[in-house]
Amino acid sequence: MGAIFFYHQIVTLTKLTYLDLSFNQLTDSIPHQIGSLTKLTYLDVSNNQLTSSIPHQIGTLRELNSLDLSTNYLTGSIPSSLGCLTELTSLNLCGNQINGSIPP
Repeated sequence: MGAIFFYHQIVTLTKLTYLDLSFNQLTDSIPHQIGSLTKLTYLDVSNNQLTSSIPHQIGTLRELNSLDLSTNYLTGSIPSSLGCLTELTSLNLCGNQINGSIPP
């Protein structure tokens, strides 16, 4: 199963609240369609080989309490849309090449 097919299957699970894909050797970028999982409270894609930048669509996950994107190959700036995650209590971005400050 290719990564693109896998991602398209995941984003159809719109009632999903908990998603842990850590330590799965996932490659490519975090798909912008992740924003359709608006019921998510927990998202962990740590310890993979994800590249590119953090998609701004993550800011639509308003129910998110915990976000772990650590230990990947993410680059670029922290998107300002992270400031929309008002329920967020845990954020781990370490082990990447991202820059900028965490939005208020």
